[in-house]
Amino acid sequence: MWERLGHKPAIALAGWPTVDETLLVADSVIAVIQINGKIKERLEVSPTISDAELEAQALAHPTIAKELAGATINKIITRAPKLVNIVI
Repeated sequence: MWERLGHKPAIALAGWPTVDETLLVADSVIAVIQINGKIKERLEVSPTISDAELEAQALAHPTIAKELAGATINKIITRAPKLVNIVI
């Protein structure tokens, strides 16, 4: 059957495919934005984003800005590229 499909070497003699390492790297990851430990939003970001950049994107997001309107931020915990937790 293998030969009928157009493959020349016998399947028992065929080698393993080679791995392309560039395809194993993620182009983007999902970062979770929490307020007081509750998930409010998710952002698609680069896996190489810094803590400061992720924090800025989270605070600039319209949903988060609306939730934080008039609130005092006590602490921001950022673990790039996966998490931003805003404690109010």
